[in-house]
Amino acid sequence: MKRSKVKLIGFSVILIIILIIAFTPPGIEAHETKRLMNAPHGIVWSVIADIENYHKYATGLTEVKIISGKGEGMVRACSDAISTWTETCTKWVEGESYSFDVNTDTGFPFPFDIFNGTWSLEKQSEDETLIIVNFKYRFSYRWLKWFYNDDTYMAIDKGNTTLLNNWSKKIKEVAADQLSLSE
Repeated sequence: MKRSKVKLIGFSVILIIILIIAFTPPGIEAHETKRLMNAPHGIVWSVIADIENYHKYATGLTEVKIISGKGEGMVRACSDAISTWTETCTKWVEGESYSFDVNTDTGFPFPFDIFNGTWSLEKQSEDETLIIVNFKYRFSYRWLKWFYNDDTYMAIDKGNTTLLNNWSKKIKEVAADQLSLSE
């Protein structure tokens, strides 16, 4: 075989390997944020479990509607300025945690084939509750991760900070209201 033909075959094999790697899904990424709230567990849960009003606290969402169900199995539609997609509640432990899986093929405007979130609470004392927000995601293709993972991580971090700040304000309002009712 001619040397140029061997080089062409070698180059073609390398290119095919690179394309296969680039267009296969990468591993799952995880992002966790925690915030200690100076409020009783029940008050914190009442705010974070208000699923229909999640858009009032989260960055970018314009509307959340419960389509069906309650607790585990619930399906909700989430909208932003661009599109609407559905999410299914895969876990609901009253007073403790809940999880939603995004149905990424229903209009989700981000390049993931897996995206899910878990929101949970840990009682620290009578007047302190830890909120834990955990998102897991996987880009549809490895090359997307190469280009967007750092930006995605920063966006999730910023979104979680906004969410927790907004929840914190609401938790303070609810706690003040309950204190004034008890006096």
